[in-house]
Amino acid sequence: MSISLQKGQKVSLTKENAGLKKIVVGLGWDEAQKSGGFLSSLFGSSGGESNIDCDASAFLLQNGKLVYKDDVVYYGNLRHKSGTVIHMGDNLTGEGDGDDEQIKIDLSKVPAEITKIAFTVTIYEAEA
Repeated sequence: MSISLQKGQKVSLTKENAGLKKIVVGLGWDEAQKSGGFLSSLFGSSGGESNIDCDASAFLLQNGKLVYKDDVVYYGNLRHKSGTVIHMGDNLTGEGDGDDEQIKIDLSKVPAEITKIAFTVTIYEAEA
């Protein structure tokens, strides 16, 4: 079963799916198309693709709060100490089909003090 979420959308995995044990959160994106507009023609830049580095992260929260910095799983901390959440690695370009980054979660191993897992997506050097 696959669920596609939009920005800010939430889904409960325990109430409706009590037997659910393992999930994968996937993030996919593609290279941005350069516009090749007026300034590009003045400075000799043509259109084409530009690499964008998106990063998926998981925050393991206690009563809605991050208690320990190692409760964040991301490209710099690929595995939570409990083995509950594993980040499968950083994709720097978005090249290729399907998920570019994945985070695997074993819901049966979530420590009792963790009340919520929040996922975020950030764009590295977004202003550029």
